[in-house]
Amino acid sequence: MRALEFTGNRAFSDGELARWVTTTPSARIRRLLRIPGFGTKRCLNRRYLARDIGDLALFYRNRGFYDVKVDTTVQPRGRAGVAVTFSIVEGEPTILTDYTVSGLDGVRDSALLVQSLRLRESRPFDLSLLIADVDSITRRLRNNGYYRATTLMNTHRSLDSLTMTAEVRVLPGKQARFGEPVFEIEPAEDRRQELPNRIVQRVMGIQPGALYSDAAIVDAQRSLYLLGIYRHVAMEPLPDSAQPPGDTTVVLNVRLSEDYMKGIDSEYGWATLDCFRVRLQYSDRNFLRSARRLEVTGQASKIGFGAPVASQASRDFCSLNGQGPLAEDQFSEDMHYFGGVTIRQPRLLGTRWVPALSLYSERRGEFKAYQRTTPVGSDLSFTRGLGEQSQLRLGYSQEYGRTEAPDAVLCALFNRCDETSRAAISERATLGIASATLSRFTTDNLVSPNRGTIFRAEARTSASPYLGTSRSLFFNKLSGEVAAYAPLGRGVFSVRLRAGAVAGSSLSDSLAYIPPQERLYAGGATSVRGFQQNELGAAVYVARTTDLDKGDTTATPVRYSVADTVGFERVVPVGGNTLVVANFELRVRDPFLFPNVLQYVFFVDGGDVWNRPTTPRLKWTPGLGLSAVTPIGPIQANLGYNAHPRSKGPIYSEDPLRIGTSISPLYCVTPGNTIDLERRDGVLQPPVGSGCPATYAPRAPTRWTQRLVFTLSLGSTF
Repeated sequence: MRALEFTGNRAFSDGELARWVTTTPSARIRRLLRIPGFGTKRCLNRRYLARDIGDLALFYRNRGFYDVKVDTTVQPRGRAGVAVTFSIVEGEPTILTDYTVSGLDGVRDSALLVQSLRLRESRPFDLSLLIADVDSITRRLRNNGYYRATTLMNTHRSLDSLTMTAEVRVLPGKQARFGEPVFEIEPAEDRRQELPNRIVQRVMGIQPGALYSDAAIVDAQRSLYLLGIYRHVAMEPLPDSAQPPGDTTVVLNVRLSEDYMKGIDSEYGWATLDCFRVRLQYSDRNFLRSARRLEVTGQASKIGFGAPVASQASRDFCSLNGQGPLAEDQFSEDMHYFGGVTIRQPRLLGTRWVPALSLYSERRGEFKAYQRTTPVGSDLSFTRGLGEQSQLRLGYSQEYGRTEAPDAVLCALFNRCDETSRAAISERATLGIASATLSRFTTDNLVSPNRGTIFRAEARTSASPYLGTSRSLFFNKLSGEVAAYAPLGRGVFSVRLRAGAVAGSSLSDSLAYIPPQERLYAGGATSVRGFQQNELGAAVYVARTTDLDKGDTTATPVRYSVADTVGFERVVPVGGNTLVVANFELRVRDPFLFPNVLQYVFFVDGGDVWNRPTTPRLKWTPGLGLSAVTPIGPIQANLGYNAHPRSKGPIYSEDPLRIGTSISPLYCVTPGNTIDLERRDGVLQPPVGSGCPATYAPRAPTRWTQRLVFTLSLGSTF
């Protein structure tokens, strides 16, 4: 099969009609190359042509084209190939002139129900829309207590087939209410029933006497599934012969198969930014036989690189002999960890809210940006489903800990360039955060979506003494994300937009301080793939001590600097208080050897992270990637092209002989700076609050290959 064509179709596109026929051309790569083994080969089966003609005619007639005529021709196309053409004469459509719905008298919101129907008068009649309207009426009635609602439809077509009338007659019956459910619970092998019937009924949220609703049954099934203690959940009304006398009570038959209630999960792995990592979790899904869920979690990363679990050999392995990213991150010197206990209640006082309380201790960080150590922390949240695909979470967390940021960032952002001021910012303090998160998922797959949408929005605030926050840590933060996925040919086209803004408290007359862990960062394998992790936006630089020009240290004044032409030892991302990121991606399945395993990825990412009130400059980076499906999830390697110069910023130098001592100054060495160093406590130091000019411009790459950026990700890119 070389080609499939349609002629004469005006009301419907070729793509719509192609979905209704069995005859399908060979894969595009097969038609182009004509090499055996490359792409799917599809041959013409003439027995299917007659059926395709009938299916197309039925498709048109169901949409009001009763005089449609369909024929087909088969023509040679190249060597051993054919092209199939379906010729269509649509004729005139049948117009719906009258559409009535009766029998809804006394039904609440019946007027709104009629207004929401999809079939409209003065438009072509569409049988599929009429059936959808009937289903919609029946579903609405059953969700409002009319368990035995019946809906009848009737149509009448004129003799000339140009007009049509339609009538829907509704027989709602009496409103019904739920009765006492009947339980059939099968325990796990060699176990007795773990969860009592009264607890099951409470989790279901359906009380005897409540108005009948199909939606309530679906919600009850979802609540039981989310407990994670049932292998099978079935819930439906008993047959009419088994229902109580009369027609106003509906008894549910609840059939459940229990699973084992306790378990241990473990994860082990290695990542370029984590070295070795491990996660262990113990779960009791029926704590105190009350459907409460108890989780004890412990995890650690930077194992083999961070103290105390490290040796020189393991550090060399994890940092790729000092050439990998871990060697550049000061916050990987210590092992990161998390230990916590969480208890979750299935329903709060019979409502749909699910409360959870966690106590934890952790050390976590963002690559080259910050490290947060929390000896003691707690989190209280209330989660509620909004329909089948949406969720609202309200939370409050209280932490006592400290956040460390690179000295160069504290100096560049907050003029804390001396040891005393930097230590004051990093002192332990209480941080209470109230948050609200709204999310909605309509994708067909959580790991590798082919169609659907994702929406997330979060608001966070600590800006009130009633939240238990130290006044110096007040902030307000708002962030959101929207993603959409749609099939395109043999692949999937996706787009994602992210945005965020945060405002901090005032430490001085005009300086707003935002805790480093709440600042916004972008760049990396799951963000803008033309930049390395967190390196989109402003940055500060640390000079090599060998490039430092100290001038005459006996003269007055003393100034340190580097030449415009030198490079830097490392870059430190600053982040920002405002973020915008956009991703456009096309995934195409491999048409050659591994169509179910490999995907080719074409992407264009762009965005910026900046500090208001400066003006953003969106930076776009195109690239290519290769994604492979593995037992542990999709692994994707990306190669982005970054044509943008590095952002200008200040450049600093550390005194290697004084790092870790009581006085560890950070010198501004931006070319042309006019900062006079002064000797305090016998040590040459910069003046307090001296700042540093952000005018250092790193050298641009001289070869195009130096503009290529490689990133690697495990799991969904976004």
